Amino acid sequence: MRWTRLPETPNAPGYGGAFVGTSGDTLLCGGGSNYPDKAGWEGGARVWHDAVYALASTRSKKWAVAGKLPRPCGYGVGVSIRQGLLMIGGADSYRHYADCYTLAIEEGELKVRPFPFLPRPLAYAAGALVGSKVIVAGGTERPDATAASSSAFAIDLANLNAGWKELPLCAGSGRMLAQAAGTKDTFYLFGGVALSPGAKGVEREFLTDCHAFTLGKEWRRLAMLPRPVAGAPSPCPVFDDEILLLGGDDGKLAGKVEAAKHPGYAKRVLAYDRTADAWKEAGDGSAQVLSTGCAKWSGGYALTNGELRPFVRTAEGWLLRPE
Repeated sequence: MRWTRLPETPNAPGYGGAFVGTSGDTLLCGGGSNYPDKAGWEGGARVWHDAVYALASTRSKKWAVAGKLPRPCGYGVGVSIRQGLLMIGGADSYRHYADCYTLAIEEGELKVRPFPFLPRPLAYAAGALVGSKVIVAGGTERPDATAASSSAFAIDLANLNAGWKELPLCAGSGRMLAQAAGTKDTFYLFGGVALSPGAKGVEREFLTDCHAFTLGKEWRRLAMLPRPVAGAPSPCPVFDDEILLLGGDDGKLAGKVEAAKHPGYAKRVLAYDRTADAWKEAGDGSAQVLSTGCAKWSGGYALTNGELRPFVRTAEGWLLRPE
């Protein structure tokens, strides 16, 4: 794999939980949150954003300010479809949302159009395009949730009037911050975090189990991750029979090290062989960000913004292409 830097978005210090995807040949990044005044561990306030930025091509030296989301929010699911970037659900400090919209650049202007809403609010979920269907799974339904969802929903882009349909429950536990990937007929769900009520508040369990749902069939369990992974850029890159997990959080430092002393998330890449149902280490990548989208663009996969470590965002961007 070859990593190429993209221009930084004009939103320093960057956003976590931004929606990332494409409209035609244009890369879009919108929404998310950060701590613009001072770090969260110093009592800095979290601010949610509605700005949308556009990068016309790899030759562009800077992002353009394209417009705004219907409201400041982030940590939903972004999936690139023919109509543009589909933003699904999301959250702010007060609530989670069932709202869905498409973002498209038409004649140089951002057009925001309503899309069928989810049956219930959802944030911190994972999703991907599978053939003509968009599938989302996991997440939480409200900010104070003590359990993550094990539900999955699908909508057929060829029959939007039918709305979102609930899929059979996945055999694994409910999860948030999982990673997803899609092929022509199969949805993949990797790792993530399970929630449970504990004596000191909500406890997190970082997961290694993986699952796949093939259209018209049932969920099946896949080979387990060699280590827990949560929050890696998603939808994950798919190259032929291989799916890549770019970094992520293994949970080893969660709650065990002060945020100010956190060394940053891993750059290690895992590769899943769909044919062999097997994982392997694939070296280090160039990005070490959590909680951002990943979009097929310009012959590879682009990611931008995200979280470098707790409370710390970045405006950097990367394009991953095969050698």
